[in-house]
Amino acid sequence: MAELQRQHPVELVWLPFELRPEPEPLPDLTGPDLARYQANWARGVAPLAARYGVEMRFPPFKPRSRWAHEAAEFARDRGRFDAMRVALFQAYFVDNRDIGAPEVLAEVAERVGLDGAALRTALAEGTYRGRVVQLEHIAHQLGISLVPTMVFGDHIAVHGAQPYSVLREAYDLACRELAKAGEAPE
Repeated sequence: MAELQRQHPVELVWLPFELRPEPEPLPDLTGPDLARYQANWARGVAPLAARYGVEMRFPPFKPRSRWAHEAAEFARDRGRFDAMRVALFQAYFVDNRDIGAPEVLAEVAERVGLDGAALRTALAEGTYRGRVVQLEHIAHQLGISLVPTMVFGDHIAVHGAQPYSVLREAYDLACRELAKAGEAPE
């Protein structure tokens, strides 16, 4: 995606998507679910991370992500969304921190220059809950059902980590369709 952004006028809009929303039970990583998740990681995520030179470790838990999305919106309002997004990925996939825990989210916020106590208050009061639910609804309307998903031109979706050539093909297709509709990108 970074390569596509360097070469073309691509605007990234990050939308929240919860893999394990309430009331769905969280996986039990002390039993058979653990072996299944580890095997999926070893087959899918680990080789891609190695191929792209991205440091990632198998997370020892599968938390709810609603508060992490609320924390990201808290950061967005303070001009620190991108830094918070990167720090959340780092906390979960590298440091193996529980990004479903308010105290962890407050520490992550402080690492990117935000007020951790203010974030804890916002989470406790549900300040960003409505916005996150609204953004999740938009993601659902776009047909997003897994992460990552990149949507080009509002309806051409690319699912999963994909090489530049696949993203470029989707971008080109979206540009052609937008041009036909008289809405070519700038």
